[in-house]
Amino acid sequence: MPVKPLIFALSLITVTGCATRDQIAMVPPVAGAVQHEVLFATNRSANARMFGETRSPHASFGQATVAVPPDHQLGVVEYPARPADPQSEFGLISAKTTTSIPAFEGLVNAQVAARSTNDRAAIVYVHGFNSTFAEALYLNTQLIHDYNRTEVPVLFSWPSSGSSLAYLYDHESVLTARSPLETLLDTLQRSDVESFSIVAHSMGSQLVMETLRQRAIRAGGQQWPKLSAVALVAPDIDVDVFAQLSEDMGGLPQPFAIIASQNDQLLSLSGVVNGSVARVGSLTPQEDLLRSQATLVSADFATEIWSSNHMTAFRSPEMITYLSAFEARLADTR
Repeated sequence: MPVKPLIFALSLITVTGCATRDQIAMVPPVAGAVQHEVLFATNRSANARMFGETRSPHASFGQATVAVPPDHQLGVVEYPARPADPQSEFGLISAKTTTSIPAFEGLVNAQVAARSTNDRAAIVYVHGFNSTFAEALYLNTQLIHDYNRTEVPVLFSWPSSGSSLAYLYDHESVLTARSPLETLLDTLQRSDVESFSIVAHSMGSQLVMETLRQRAIRAGGQQWPKLSAVALVAPDIDVDVFAQLSEDMGGLPQPFAIIASQNDQLLSLSGVVNGSVARVGSLTPQEDLLRSQATLVSADFATEIWSSNHMTAFRSPEMITYLSAFEARLADTR
């Protein structure tokens, strides 16, 4: 397939609600809305929508209070319109930003101090291709809410263009975000959190793998002692590259889970863009992935005909229920 028609096909599959998914909407508290305090780090440049698509040489940090509306449906991000309706749409109650790592560590420790001693873990979410900062913030909140996560939520947002026509730009942006992500994880290691896990989606999975490799090289093959688990959802990574990155880091940290689907249309298109190369997110549980260092979970049972099936783990109520139970079983084996 020629490149231009292929990119057009990508745009048809990936764009949903483009008119509102980049909007940082401030809303008042309303009865029935659930508020989540989300910490974040990013190497995006600041703009009128908090952060845009251009790359910054310096990392920024902060905290946002995000409201999930009373009329929220499981598996859906109700992006705000103009003006936003807090009764039926996501929005921000408040937000603060800083470029100071010590100040950000103070925000982390303040959240930890407000929790009981057995509830002091954090979970880091790294978004994928074609994502704005606002979209990533709302999606992270939806995941925390729908999966009933109790950890301190931390978003890492790399400078994706937020455009389905900028796949190559996003791919290069991932490489600029390795050290900022490492800085975030270093900060969590120093902080009062007892442990932290990482969940990455799509192209964000390559960022996580690159950062794990970089950390292992810097630290003599060791990862962060507080890193408790890694999960890659629909990872847009060449299978051979994944194997090489794993070997370079001396093996995958454990436990390590991959959510994959042979019905993921976006990964199929990505394979064509990259020369018909197999993607990790399209593997099956029957395929030996690095001598079983990773637990591969198939999302095929929850896929739909009229969907790209690239967001199944986030949007399918059946998959949310399944993965919640799977994670509980995995925790019992640790």
